[in-house]
Amino acid sequence: MSDLLNRDTRRAAARTARVGTGPTPDQSRMLAAVAFKTSGLVVVIATTLVLLTLVSVNSDLTGTLGAIAGTWFAVHLVPLTIGGTSLGVAPLLPTLIIGWSVARTVHRAVDPDTERRMVRWVFAASMAGPLAVTAIALAVAGDASTVIGLSSPNALAAFSWVAGVHAAASGTGLILARWDSQVLRRGLPEWVRALVAPFVRALSILVAGGAAVVLLALLASWETVGALVEGGRDVVGMLGLTVLSVLYLPNVLIGALAVATGSTAGFGDASVSLFATSGGPLPPLPILAVLPEGPAQTIWVVMLAVPIGAGLLLGRDCAIRSADIQVAVSSVWVVAAAAGVVAALFGYAAGGSLGTFGTVEVTVWSFGLSTFAWLAVAGTISAAIVVWRRAEPEHEPDEPTPVVVPAAEVAIEAAPAERKADDHVEEVVEAEVVDELPAEPAQEPTAEPAVDADTDEPLDAEIVAPPGDKDDASSSTEDGPAR
Repeated sequence: MSDLLNRDTRRAAARTARVGTGPTPDQSRMLAAVAFKTSGLVVVIATTLVLLTLVSVNSDLTGTLGAIAGTWFAVHLVPLTIGGTSLGVAPLLPTLIIGWSVARTVHRAVDPDTERRMVRWVFAASMAGPLAVTAIALAVAGDASTVIGLSSPNALAAFSWVAGVHAAASGTGLILARWDSQVLRRGLPEWVRALVAPFVRALSILVAGGAAVVLLALLASWETVGALVEGGRDVVGMLGLTVLSVLYLPNVLIGALAVATGSTAGFGDASVSLFATSGGPLPPLPILAVLPEGPAQTIWVVMLAVPIGAGLLLGRDCAIRSADIQVAVSSVWVVAAAAGVVAALFGYAAGGSLGTFGTVEVTVWSFGLSTFAWLAVAGTISAAIVVWRRAEPEHEPDEPTPVVVPAAEVAIEAAPAERKADDHVEEVVEAEVVDELPAEPAQEPTAEPAVDADTDEPLDAEIVAPPGDKDDASSSTEDGPAR
């Protein structure tokens, strides 16, 4: 009986340990920060911008709360209706900044050793805070609809967009924080973990290529950009147009990347592709100066270098990680498929309705399929070439075959060399002996005094010519002796 009681006690203790108690005070504060840090910053920034805008245009503050609620929906890509005009094209830059902030906050809240229970709480907190703010914003927008022209958006669409943005950002932060944990290592296959770096690099190259296309288009139409900025009339208007263009820059970049892959980007009646363009009315936004003013040019085909280059580098990265051609090609196709899905999702998020101007969009299915096709084809070719070059055997230069010479011939050839060496030694010794002998002093020739032939007396030395100079000597004898 006691054994049964002890067994039940142990089971209850184990169940309690598995379930765990509630979070500690420190953990509760951390969860509150995860829930409301980013959302609170968004509300504060939106309030500041709304107040500055209303004050700058000398407007009353009647619709302040409604404008703040509308800003919250806009930065989360929720479609709005303002004054009967549908606005579904929201700027992507604020959404990307919010996602980065959420991912960073969640990443700091957990580490590889954090318990699963705490990880679930962090994820739930990162979702609960934004959804609570969304519910408040829906109520505020409903009350403000009687004062300003803002209509309360669809509740399901609002909660779906907010939940999707924060879930993606929070999941990214958790994955990055627990990437090297034991749980993730057991849950993810090795080949999946090996494809993360090629996937990130391929997306980075695509984004960099799209940014380069936008920059070149802006430089080519710089005069048009300046004219559109001056259309703001005063400083506040020009500053507002500039800020709005910066906020919509990621949307334009996605459109340029869609065109570079062979898809189509449309702005109402206007559309742009590598092979054809059509015109239509556009709002006076300076960033829209990147749209071409004439028909498609043959030089535009150069933009295909963006997806092709990304595919070539993708194939090289996958081939470096595996020497098997089948594994390398399979890795290329998996990464290309994932990149195509990401491209389609961002293409869908970048578009929407823009009232009387029509629908701003890229052809989503074409954008995703083109991205996948270029990366897969170019990556397969690149991977095959890299694997083939690595598998090719390296040809080393042939070593010369040693020649075997008989010992007798070696002795015969060495004999003259030895004799020459002995002669050389003897010459060196003789030279050394000669050098060691004392050198005899050099004797200077003494000149004998000149004697007169008639008197046998020596002549004065002053008038005696040097020996060997016969002419001078004869001339001096003719003059006579000097006594």
